[in-house]
Amino acid sequence: MADRPVLVCMRGSLQGSVFPIPEGGLEIGRSPENDVVVDDDGVSRFHARLLYDNGSLWLRDAGSRNGIFVNDKRISDHKALKVGDVIRLGETDLEVRWEETEPDDPEDGGSSSADNSGTSGPAGRRRWFWPFE
Repeated sequence: MADRPVLVCMRGSLQGSVFPIPEGGLEIGRSPENDVVVDDDGVSRFHARLLYDNGSLWLRDAGSRNGIFVNDKRISDHKALKVGDVIRLGETDLEVRWEETEPDDPEDGGSSSADNSGTSGPAGRRRWFWPFE
């Protein structure tokens, strides 16, 4: 079963690239100091931050000049993300997906049914907070 989200670049200079989102998250921008470096003039040096904490994924605009769009709607501060959401920064589209896993070996009795709904998960998760304010 896939247990962590990834960003898949669907359009732009990184098309086809997959970026696993570690616990703690990723920084996205043009600067080489970011975890995901996007070579796109429409992307700020420090454009956005993803936070992945305790099973919740959040996106925050880092003060970018051109903004961030999630599913074609501009966000001004931060937004909770789910599997299937598409993040647009400049000319780059990144889709949130579950990490691809190899199918389980049928001889082991396993199944390869990955949950792509983005709504299931361990019960009893604590409520997410934004630690940057």
